[in-house]
Amino acid sequence: MEVFTIEIQAEEIALDKGIIAELAGVNPENIPEPYNSIILRELDQTVNYNNIRGGFVISENIHLLPDEGVFKFNDLVFNAGSKIVNYLAGSEKLAFFACTAGEEVTLRSRQLMKTGYMVEGYIVDSIGSLLVEGAADIVMEKLKNEIGPEGLNITNRYSPGHCDWRLDQQKKLFSLFPEEFCGIRLSESSLMIPLKSLSGVIGIGTEVNLNGFLCDECDLMNCIYREVYTLRRSRYSSNK
Repeated sequence: MEVFTIEIQAEEIALDKGIIAELAGVNPENIPEPYNSIILRELDQTVNYNNIRGGFVISENIHLLPDEGVFKFNDLVFNAGSKIVNYLAGSEKLAFFACTAGEEVTLRSRQLMKTGYMVEGYIVDSIGSLLVEGAADIVMEKLKNEIGPEGLNITNRYSPGHCDWRLDQQKKLFSLFPEEFCGIRLSESSLMIPLKSLSGVIGIGTEVNLNGFLCDECDLMNCIYREVYTLRRSRYSSNK
């Protein structure tokens, strides 16, 4: 399988100051001090985050078994759960992806918190979440451009750790990539390092489509990405 990789600059990702403010629990329409100054300062810092990367591989020899909650690629069996496998229904191919905001943003957040700057550290952590979400969006755009000439569409992206897809399946997913793909490695418990990283699967086919935000259908409540998705949806809807 061909491996596609993308080097991403922070300025390619649109970071919404209002979403950062909402994640910090303040009014996004009239951000009070010191929050406004902190957010602006930390947004300026993103130029120093130089390891934002992403990529994917496309697999063709796939089998989807919705009743069993399983999809297969060659000899790999992914127990993703019936929800995700049903969301992938109609896919003729699958793209496995990974992306990261890099280590720097997490190190800065931890250092700020360690020295007592809790608000600043939390804001940087939120920026890291938005950066990796933005990186995933860019990966999806690259994928769409790659398969578009074939008349193919893509589904939403789905990740281990969500919708009954066990986190330990991450190891199978990363077996499809070169070692430390995009600078990401797995811990013994299958957590990705750097922390602000995402991986998962995207369906490809003539009869599949993106379905917008699906967090309302996920049972994982304590999830920063759920907050990000919800706020992005809310702000997108209000700006239409």
